[in-house]
Order: sequence, then structure tokens, then C-alpha cells
Amino acid sequence: MAKLIDLTMPIYEGMPQHPAHGNTPHFMSGTRSHDAWRNFNRRNHYDESDLVSFENENIIICGHTGTHMDACFHGDPSSDYSIDKMPVECGFGDAVWLDVSFRYGPKAEVTAKDLKDAEEKSGTTIRPGDIVLIHTGWSTIKDPVKYAFDHMGLSIEAGEWLREKKVKTVGIDNCNVDTAGALNLPVHMNFLRPRSLGLANDDFIAIIENLVNIDRIPKSRFLFSGAPIPYLGGTGGQVRALGFVE
Repeated sequence: MAKLIDLTMPIYEGMPQHPAHGNTPHFMSGTRSHDAWRNFNRRNHYDESDLVSFENENIIICGHTGTHMDACFHGDPSSDYSIDKMPVECGFGDAVWLDVSFRYGPKAEVTAKDLKDAEEKSGTTIRPGDIVLIHTGWSTIKDPVKYAFDHMGLSIEAGEWLREKKVKTVGIDNCNVDTAGALNLPVHMNFLRPRSLGLANDDFIAIIENLVNIDRIPKSRFLFSGAPIPYLGGTGGQVRALGFVE
């Protein structure tokens, strides 16, 4: 039986957020409300006892709040790949999830060996062009300060191992694919600034952060959907991340 798993972090004021991306979102009153619309006294065509009404809201939000994709421009000022120009294929396709929750802990570093062991235990093999989601277990942290400052992440060698696998996108269930304290962000540079490695600018690996529920995907290989909102010229954009298993 087919199953659809929501891998998206809900967006709300006070939610966990990487400290580098500010204090967002902020929900503000919109231009319409149900109470105000009732004053127009417009009857519902299908129910004369019911009044037509609508409500909306304004939201101030950073493109890196919640479950989101990083554009290459986020980490490379010379890249033409703003979030609206990231190929939608980066957020859709065959995927594998790896369980490295055995490494769980504050500021823990996931190594290349951890990924190799997780791949072996998964019973499947990462193929070129796959999307790889990494379950650390950190998304279960409810304290926003701990979530933001003590997060887990990938070692330099882990990032290099994923590049050797020729994956197209890497997602993780915390706010940063790099480890806390890795101030030069080597995994981001590897993935988003391929010219650092002597590669072409289009040889990037997309990054998705703040995923949830990865361990609820019943099979290690599945279909992933999570294309970003195309903010023109933006450095990142929210995704509605979904895993589909037949």
C-alpha cells in the first residue's frame, strides 16, 4: 500500500531557527478577516443562512527558516544559482535515507564511516543522482536554543564521501549540514561552491535542512518531493518535503 510521509517542519513564531538567519517568522494581520467580511452581508450562494467571508495574513520570514533548500548563491557570491534558478530536479527524485542516529548527541560529528555503515545497514546502495536524507535524530529537540547551537552535522570527510557518490541533493534533520562550531562551513563550500574543488559551478550538491520524520519512512529507498519556493534572487526557499513509498 502506498504511503506518503510529511518531512516538513511546521512554521510558527518562536520555532527552532539557526541563529545566523534571524528571528523569524513573524505573523502579522492581513488585509482580510472573517469578522470584517461578515459586515459586507454577502450571502453564500449555496446556503442563504451563511455569510461569505475570507481571511489572510502577512508573514515576514527568512528563506532559510523551517524546512528549506539552500541555493548555491547562499554560499557562493559568483554563482548564478539563486533559489529561483535551482533546478527543480534537486527537490524531486529517487532518494535514500541513512540512519546515523547512533551518533546522536550535542555537537556530534557524523563521519564518512558512519555514512558507509548506515548505507550498508539500509540494505540499499546510493546511486549517482540520488537524493540522500540523513536522519540524526536531532529534529526531536524541542528547546530552540539547544536545537540551534548544539546541532549535529557532517564531517569534512562525510561531505567528500557524499560527493564521491555523485548525489544531487543532501538533506538533514537539523539546521545545518555542517557541525556546530565549524565556522568555515566546509561541507557548505564543498556542496554549494564547487569551484573550490576545481569543478564547474553547475557541479553542485543541493542542501535541504530542518527536515523531520525521516525515520518514519518505512523503506530505505523511496521517492522524494521537496522543490523550493522560487524567491527571485533569493538564497534559500522553504520546501514542502514529502517521502512517497509504494
